[in-house]
Amino acid sequence: MRNEKTEEIKSRLEEALKNSTCLKHPVAAVIYDICGDYAGSGWNGPPDFMKHDKCLRDGYPSGKGMELCPGSHAEIMAISNAAKYTGSTYMGTMYLSSWFPCVWCTNSIIKAGIKRVVTPDGIYESIEKRILAENLRNQPYNFEMAERVLREKNIEIIVDKSIKPAYKKNG
Repeated sequence: MRNEKTEEIKSRLEEALKNSTCLKHPVAAVIYDICGDYAGSGWNGPPDFMKHDKCLRDGYPSGKGMELCPGSHAEIMAISNAAKYTGSTYMGTMYLSSWFPCVWCTNSIIKAGIKRVVTPDGIYESIEKRILAENLRNQPYNFEMAERVLREKNIEIIVDKSIKPAYKKNG
């Protein structure tokens, strides 16, 4: 990936991360259209009208209590924003600030016609991620299933560490 484009993507991911109101694991997603032009971005967190000063999952181990979270996912918001403002997700590329989309987001990625997902992290990159992936196998956050579905739908998955944003909301 060209360095100039990488810096632009990282910058847009960092800006989106700043908007995340998730108190546990802020995530951002950015979409570029088929021509390589910016189409939209999103971040995770509850709707704007909701007070959000305490995580309802506090005290739960990573990957548990997900059903308690009222937030939308960064991928869904990015698709919605791209559709709302530019209408261009078809054959586009989605860049993620971290890890991997869940099954729900994967379905939206497929429906939006996105053909490439770029993430800075592989599913099994660390022991912690491997344990989390195993804990989520029977939940909608099943990253292994999401990866399999994306590949079955011929959506290219690229791990590119160079897009990892430097910005960290919670530290």
